[in-house]
Amino acid sequence: MLHNMVNLPIIAHGPSWLVINKPSGVSVHNDPQDVVQLLRKQLKAGTFEDIHPVHRLDKETSGLLLIALNAKAAKDLAEKFQARDCKKIYFALLRGSIPPSELWQSWNQPISDKAEGRKNPQGLAKDRVEAHTDFHVVKSSKYFSLIEVKLMTGRQHQIRKHSALAKHSIVGDARYGDPKYNERMADLYGTERMFLHAARLKISIDGQEHVFEAPLPEDFEKLLKGT
Repeated sequence: MLHNMVNLPIIAHGPSWLVINKPSGVSVHNDPQDVVQLLRKQLKAGTFEDIHPVHRLDKETSGLLLIALNAKAAKDLAEKFQARDCKKIYFALLRGSIPPSELWQSWNQPISDKAEGRKNPQGLAKDRVEAHTDFHVVKSSKYFSLIEVKLMTGRQHQIRKHSALAKHSIVGDARYGDPKYNERMADLYGTERMFLHAARLKISIDGQEHVFEAPLPEDFEKLLKGT
């Protein structure tokens, strides 16, 4: 049944879970065409009608999303994420050139755990909590930098906020980036997506260690090459 999926790419699956490669622009929940509704159609409901996204992934972000197929699996897996008993790797394409380096760097500015905006990505001082993002620059061009990112804490929009605070906002980020810049990039490159991708997830499920990967979308390389 799972091998016939055509809409949301299925990376891997087990009896009580599956992992998809979510496209940018698809909501995880609270939308008529969100991940839950799309999977219900793809999986023909029935045995798999109980569909629970285990963690957050912004609508604008592409990449790996773990789905539980029953309430017990949802609870068990959600607890692993809350306890940070998993490892996630993201890639982001940033505005501006940062010299590539094998060394990991850190963003440590306190931020709120709420959705904010470009005028104050950190949020109100009273709402700010510890936040720690590790990254290294994989490659860069004259105009863009590709970074690999490890989230050491799990604040809302953490990568998006930290990169904006560093004056290298994620290309296409409508909330924290410059709208005029994003419009210009959309006109030049024919894409309006936000360039943040959940690429790797390491987690233990039912006592077995799993590593899931979703390749970097082609449009990332397209911008880096300037084509």
